[in-house]
Amino acid sequence: MDQLVQLRLAPPSDAMEAYIERYRAWMEKVIDCPLSSTLTFELDFPFGHIVLEDLLGDVPLDRQCISAAPVLRGAVARWELPQGISPRIALHPSQDRSAGITSARLAWDPHWKDTPIAIWLRGLEHPVVSADIPYVSYIEKGAFSWRQWVIVRRDESSRCLNRLRELRPVRGLSVVGGQPVRLPDDGYDWEAVVLDPAVNDSVRADYETFWKSENWFRERHLPYRRGYLLYGPPGNGKTTVARVMACHPLVTAFSAVLDDEGLPNALLSELFQNAADAAPAVIVLEDLDRVLAARAGAEGRPAITISHLLNCLDGIGTRDGVVVVATANDPSGLDPALLKRPGRFDRLAAFPAPSPALRLEYLRRLTNKQMDGGSLAKAAGESDRLSFAQIREAYILAGQAAFQRQGGVELADLLDGFHRVRGEAAAVRSRADGPAVGFSATQGACVAEGELVSRRP
Repeated sequence: MDQLVQLRLAPPSDAMEAYIERYRAWMEKVIDCPLSSTLTFELDFPFGHIVLEDLLGDVPLDRQCISAAPVLRGAVARWELPQGISPRIALHPSQDRSAGITSARLAWDPHWKDTPIAIWLRGLEHPVVSADIPYVSYIEKGAFSWRQWVIVRRDESSRCLNRLRELRPVRGLSVVGGQPVRLPDDGYDWEAVVLDPAVNDSVRADYETFWKSENWFRERHLPYRRGYLLYGPPGNGKTTVARVMACHPLVTAFSAVLDDEGLPNALLSELFQNAADAAPAVIVLEDLDRVLAARAGAEGRPAITISHLLNCLDGIGTRDGVVVVATANDPSGLDPALLKRPGRFDRLAAFPAPSPALRLEYLRRLTNKQMDGGSLAKAAGESDRLSFAQIREAYILAGQAAFQRQGGVELADLLDGFHRVRGEAAAVRSRADGPAVGFSATQGACVAEGELVSRRP
């Protein structure tokens, strides 16, 4: 007789609870109360960085990978691990990048794994327990993920959370479907970007004013959120501006790898919910035209739907305090519903190939003002129709030539660099077996900007 067999997949939280159960006796002992008298928070405080630094004190480490240790150490009096447990540490060959990339000072890149840690925070009588718990995400089609739980006595939860809230976290971009991206501490610097005056007004001034005008929005019953679409040929500063906006000292930054075909609407909802919970927050969505072009049923189209994105941007449940910054090379391929209604993308800012004045200013900064005005003007004229990225590459080529002859960068070096960049781009465009690079032959080939989002390996 045939028998019906039912297989039911337990939610990831069940696996997490089973993980905690292994350490229940130790946790209850150090916290000095049963787990039923605790609160469990999902918090991202990498206390493992401190433990790694202490356990591997005589080992050369890539300290960019344990960057939170100095911030957290001031709040931590001591730590303890479960007895009889060999801590699991993932090590990857690396080097001490603080000494320079080419210094060849070898080091290890350490990552704390699934051993819980008892942390005594200064000002608290009892420790908290921090655990990075591995689990399988069914939403992400079986992807292996980690979730940090912090277990705190209920009678000390308020003091614990207040203490943790005082800590200044390491700035980073949380990426759904990818790896977190470290953001520079000094990244909120508009002066490091050469902006067209129109972009300066529509993006920079608008963005800075928005974060200062919450009361104005509230008094007029206006939704306190903003959307910016930065569009234009690659290499002209869209990603750079998005990075500056993500580095605002007030905000927490989020993003997603939108061209992951396995990324469903549920994770897009989670992205916007996480940003709302962390508000004020910024969500960066790169290359929107490439992954969400209005091609119904197009092969390889990600699981995210336009309608769901619209709902996240300005649906009934959309919450305040979130700014969305999206980039696109060619907005004509986007659904008109994204472009023609403020409240989704309020500011549409063009980033065309730089004007002569912008090229002149950019070259002045690249050369550190060490080239005379006439030579700079000549170079700016000869770089017509090149993107910022192409001008930068031409300057690098000029610098390489100057380095080989042990001299400074001269006008002839720059002009030769422009010629080589144009020649290489033209050669790619003329390939019979490949598509053209950039927007069009009339605009010149444009190299891609550096991505802000780090994809899952």
